[in-house]
This record gives sequence, C-alpha cells and structure tokens, in this order.
Amino acid sequence: MNPLSICIVSQQYKSVISGIGLHTRNLISGLIKDGHRVLLVTQRTQLFDDPDCPVEIVTVPAAFFQNSQARWIGLSWSFAKRLRELLAREYFDLIHFTDARESLWFKGHPTVIGNVNDYYAAELRPFRYYKRYYADARERWAYYHFLHRCERIAFRRLKALVANSHYTLEAIRRHYRLPAEKVFQCYKSINLDSFNQPRTPCKEGKLVLFAGGNMQRKGLGTLICAVPRIEKQFGKVTFCIVGADKNLNKLKKLAQKVGAADRFFFSGWLPNESLLKLYSQAHLFVMPSLAEAFGMVLLEAMASGIPVVATKVGGIPELVGGEENGLLVRPDSPDELADAVAAVLSNPGLSEKLSKNGRKRAEQFGIGAMLECTYGVYEAVLGR
Repeated sequence: MNPLSICIVSQQYKSVISGIGLHTRNLISGLIKDGHRVLLVTQRTQLFDDPDCPVEIVTVPAAFFQNSQARWIGLSWSFAKRLRELLAREYFDLIHFTDARESLWFKGHPTVIGNVNDYYAAELRPFRYYKRYYADARERWAYYHFLHRCERIAFRRLKALVANSHYTLEAIRRHYRLPAEKVFQCYKSINLDSFNQPRTPCKEGKLVLFAGGNMQRKGLGTLICAVPRIEKQFGKVTFCIVGADKNLNKLKKLAQKVGAADRFFFSGWLPNESLLKLYSQAHLFVMPSLAEAFGMVLLEAMASGIPVVATKVGGIPELVGGEENGLLVRPDSPDELADAVAAVLSNPGLSEKLSKNGRKRAEQFGIGAMLECTYGVYEAVLGR
C-alpha cells in the first residue's frame, strides 16, 4: 500500500485500561513501521513523556469519569472540535476512530472509519435480564438504551465499521440494519514478543487468575459461586482478581456468603509488567463472561501459555474451543464452571495440552495479521 496520511483518534495510548488501548498501540506502531504518516488525537493524559515518542500527538482535555464506560460521551465532542481545527490546515487520506461511537459529533471528512469493540448496546435485553445479573440493573439498562440510539446515529455516518469478531459484526449489522458492504471484521492483535517470558507457576498451591473491568459482565459472580464445588472436587485454590469495578464490594460480600472470602485476593488495577508476571505464575485463567465481544485477556493468557476456561458467548468461541486450546462452558453455570476448573487443575496432561495449543492459537493473532486485515479495509474505503 502506498504511504498514507492517517489520523488515529483514540481515548487510550499511554495508559492501557482495555483492548482499545492495546489496539491503538499495535496499530500505530505497525502503521509507522510500514512508512505511513500518523497523527494521533487523544486525551491530554495519554501523552508519553518520552521525547522520542514515534507518533505526532494532538490532545484534547481529559474525559470526565475516567473509570466509567460513559467517558466516551464528552470525548466525542472534544474529538470533533479538535478534528475540525486540524482539517482546516491539514490533509488526511483517512481518519480512523479506534472506538466508532466516539465519532458521534464529527462530520466533514469523506473517509472516516471506526472500530466496533462490543455489541452489548446493539443486542438489547429486557430489563428482567439486567435485574437478574447486575446490581446496577436500572443504570445499566438505561445506559445501554441511550448508547443504542447513539451508536445507531454514529455508525450510519461512518464510511466503514471494523468489528472485532464475526459475532459482533453480525450483531451490529442485524440490530442497526447496516448494509453488508459497510461492515468489515478484523481481529485485534497482541505483541507476541511480550509473552515469551518463562513460565514459573506458583509452588504454594494452585493459583487461578481472573482479569478485567466490568466484573459482573465478565462473570466474577459465577466464579465465586463455583468455589465450593471446585474445592469439593479438587481442594483449596487461591483466586487472584485483577481489575476494578464499582460493584466490587457486593461481589466481595458474595464471596463471604459462600464461605470463600479467604480464597480471593483482589489486587485492583495492575500495570502491564505486573500482569505479565501473574500470567507466568498462574495455573489457570478463568473468564466466565455473560457476554463478550472477543476477549483480549483470554488471548493474552493463551499467549502466555496458561490454560483457559471461558464461556460459549459472543466472540469467545472464535478464539477458544473444541477442548483443544481451552474449555468452554455455559454462562451463569457455576456447576459447569467448577467441573471445568477442577478438570484442568487435577489433570496435568489436559493442562499441558491446553497450554501448548493455546499458545499456537494465540500466534495467529500477531500484529502483522491485524495490519493486513486493516489495510484491506483502508483499500476498500479509499477505492470507493
């Protein structure tokens, strides 16, 4: 592909708090390496102090409610304003939002694309569903309905959308009635070199790792409820929980209720270096999500050589399945989850198979594969 002038718009770059940040870093590093001119529009808090930072950065004020999913709302307005200022004096072949919903207030460029990183607002559920699974059911139900309207507007304006899984692609096409030629699918990527550290499993008993925000959606409650059955089948296990959630205290109370509070260690958010160390020490990674568009942490765990147990929801079966590179169970099934966890922890042969095949599967999601797919989107959009 001939060198392009590309404007990347992203809420995350320096600080990685979700798959958006990882994707932004990998995308920018790949584009620059391939000779493209890249300018990044991001929050002021995302500036690197390094004077040799490889990308030119233009900033907007930091979003309010940084730890909230709704941080994109104010950012979308700030991004639109800054982009209009940039376009008054600069030319870009293409503008690429790493979160498509953040393009809500922007108009005025013929080739604007955006990544779609989840399907939860597109695939609305009745209120009773949220009431069953979420402590913040009313707030979540109202937010998803608001987000559904915003995404419908933003997605229709964009030249192209890039879904992070086939499941996400089909969900947004169906629920937002988008033309097939407008929606593409490209998997996210990981820097495989970051996951080559030797495995040093914890010798003081079995360690099970769970990582991620929005812990209710990622099924931490199911894992907590599975502990008594896990210990009945296998014995004592330590669970390390990485991440933050505003409803964490309620989840801790659930652990007390089932008599497993002393089995859980809650670390809060950790820098990548600390998380990588935990990946090398854990015997198993578990993420029993109620809904999941893809699951970057699963990919990272597999790249680290940890066997994984997850659920048959959303885009997860596109990454994990067949009992070859990981075990899948039904969502909201503590018994099935406990059986799978106990099976991996008690069977070294199964654990080794899942670990080896998981690493092989993760190797298919390198930066090169992501860039090749992304260039195909760019060519299709610019060719129009």
